[in-house]
Amino acid sequence: MVMGKWWQALRLAVFRVVDDGGFSMAGAVAFAFLLSIFPFCIFLGALAGTLGGRELAAEAVAQLFEAVPETVASALAPEIEKVMGQSQYGLLTFGAAVSLFFATSAIESLRAALNVAYGVREGRSILWCFFQSVMFVFATAIGMLVFAWGILVGPVIARAENWKPALWLFDHGLLSPTSRYTIVIAVTLAQLLAYHLWLAAGRRSIWDVLPGAIMSVLLWVLAAWVYSWWLTVSDYSIFYAGLTQLFTALIFFQVSGLVMIFGAEFNRALADVRAAG
Repeated sequence: MVMGKWWQALRLAVFRVVDDGGFSMAGAVAFAFLLSIFPFCIFLGALAGTLGGRELAAEAVAQLFEAVPETVASALAPEIEKVMGQSQYGLLTFGAAVSLFFATSAIESLRAALNVAYGVREGRSILWCFFQSVMFVFATAIGMLVFAWGILVGPVIARAENWKPALWLFDHGLLSPTSRYTIVIAVTLAQLLAYHLWLAAGRRSIWDVLPGAIMSVLLWVLAAWVYSWWLTVSDYSIFYAGLTQLFTALIFFQVSGLVMIFGAEFNRALADVRAAG
């Protein structure tokens, strides 16, 4: 019975993604994310410079691309490092504030897409929505820096103080590729839950949004794996020539946006199926 409802919700969600223009909204989210990622990393560098130096910022950027296809990471990471290396913004300077402002565009684009997916209209004030987007950018940056701090600074402190349990954790647990990938996936799930709970208009409980968030994470991991494999057997340079790396990243971001939108559509469809049942 439960599987039957999930199957009905899955079919309804697929139909609604197409009917609600999910593919075009995912393209808008991908474009906004690509435009926002450089200002976000500039702001991240300014925040890291205040808290722990440029090495901390570099490690945080590495975590940003921990779970994406290698081709996408290799296309964007060097350019982001160049931008961060040339930026001299302090956290409280006008430049960092401008970077923070532009970094919110991806959050606002995602908000609009989630509102359509949940079938709700935004009733909150523009100022409140902007403040919320700024808080999401802050929370994402601080979370990345805390994890990067654990990787860079944590082992140094543990060795200096001879904390054997912490040393074992850093040597065998936290720093292993599997553990780091698992942590990135867990953080991604937490961010998705926050988006569904607070970014989209309306009120929902964690149990209302958990199925779609979990499905989005699973589909995202699957999409990253399939896209990585596809890039090894296809040649996008035939279509995009010198812009191949840029469009490779943009296509992956669009797939990621579509996965997040589908998660919201699935939550809405599951609620409708339960109500009808």
